[in-house]
Amino acid sequence: MELKKKLLQSENMFRSIVENSHAGIFIIDGSFQLTYANNMLSQMLGYPVEEIVGSDFRRFLDEPSQILVADRYIRRQKGEDLPSRYEFSFYRRDGELRNAELSSAVVRDSSGRSMTVGQMLDITERKKSEADLIKARAELEVRVYERTSELQRTNDLLQLEIERHQQTQGILHQSEIKHRHLIENANSIILEMDSAGKVIFMNNFGLKFFGFAEEELLGRSVVGTIVPPVDSAGQDLEVMITDIVTRPEKYASNENENVKHNGEKVWIVWTNRPIFDEEGRLEEILCIGIDYTQQKLAEELFARELKEKTASEERNRLAREFHDAVSQTLFSASIIADVLPRLWERDQAEARKRLEEVRQLTRGALAEMRTLLLELRPAALVDADMGELMRQLAESITGRARIPVSVEIKGTCPQSVDLKIALYRIAQEALNNVAKHSRATRAAVILHCESNRIELIISDDGKGFDINTGPSASLGLDIMRERARDIGASLVIDSQPGRGTSVALIYENRSMEAR
Repeated sequence: MELKKKLLQSENMFRSIVENSHAGIFIIDGSFQLTYANNMLSQMLGYPVEEIVGSDFRRFLDEPSQILVADRYIRRQKGEDLPSRYEFSFYRRDGELRNAELSSAVVRDSSGRSMTVGQMLDITERKKSEADLIKARAELEVRVYERTSELQRTNDLLQLEIERHQQTQGILHQSEIKHRHLIENANSIILEMDSAGKVIFMNNFGLKFFGFAEEELLGRSVVGTIVPPVDSAGQDLEVMITDIVTRPEKYASNENENVKHNGEKVWIVWTNRPIFDEEGRLEEILCIGIDYTQQKLAEELFARELKEKTASEERNRLAREFHDAVSQTLFSASIIADVLPRLWERDQAEARKRLEEVRQLTRGALAEMRTLLLELRPAALVDADMGELMRQLAESITGRARIPVSVEIKGTCPQSVDLKIALYRIAQEALNNVAKHSRATRAAVILHCESNRIELIISDDGKGFDINTGPSASLGLDIMRERARDIGASLVIDSQPGRGTSVALIYENRSMEAR
């Protein structure tokens, strides 16, 4: 009885692992009839388990995959040494065609009959993500493409299948042997830790992955061995592990930084399943992990380079615009300067007006050049005074478009870098629209800064436009709205044909650094 109890406990443990696997696990007999399917296979195919068991496995495959699976099955039965892992396509119940990766092995039961135990992993989203990532890398740089194209497949998962639970001691023993082989040879990390967070089991794959010998790990806390006390982002992982063993239901799935024996940092996606004793007390936690490091690094690299590329393109665009504006302003000033001597001889009053116009043009060109220098040296923007930046933008528009722009600054404006840049860019975009599209005779910039509120308004008396049908892309309205969202501010754009335009940004309820 004691042996039977131990076998039953072992059977239950391995069955729990299989039923909570990331892979769809099944058993087929010599005629391709499914004799077992776990819950994950049911989710993958979209059929209840009772409709899957008893069906021909090929029923769920597309035609090329039916031929592939049958051919490989026959060749393996003839004794050919074929790789156990390959890909094929299958149909879900709703008709969707998806991609899968299959690992299988031929085993024999106690009566000598052969059966195929397989594990199927849905790789549709992974293949789509890989394709999207490769395309994005190709558009950014060949270097990124070459680096990320070498990402290995993140998962070569679990597990051989179980026969339905039998009550006899012989079948329990046979099931234990099969599942022990499955766990020890699975290409995933399988870890069991007790209610104190100490390691009580780790499979061979996990030991090799982390670089530990079994005696170095068993009985020790996961914190300080495979989990750093604090991760690279400053998160307290010791507190997280304490929370997992206290409230395991909250961590059915989680992703965190881990560390190998040699100090190498890795990212693992964990599936955690609490195991309770007969009295309902937490006995241990079964954890199944997949190495996510390469994919995470690729995602971070892609996001960082995309952000850098976007920022660079925007700076280059603005720099080109300001360069053209400066050239135009100086050209206009030079033409007026050429005729001033003759005009002075004929009409001094008119010549004085032209001299004032040359003064405005040169001041505008100087403001444009300062703005251009800020685009070429973005770090200088951080140190500049907010009020001076607004006046500089206003002078550049006056010089470029001959539109007088008044500036009103009240209060001490914040020195927060993100906030300052957002206010500057929104004002810059709005004033560029005034110069290029408004046909205005005057414009105004109002910036009021209080301890917990900032209000920025750029208005003009130009031709305006219909907000609902206006060209938001060419006017940069979407860009301004996105910059406002990034700092948690609201942006209201008011315009009507013939009645001018107003752009108002409100930022409030934030603690702001002030001089």
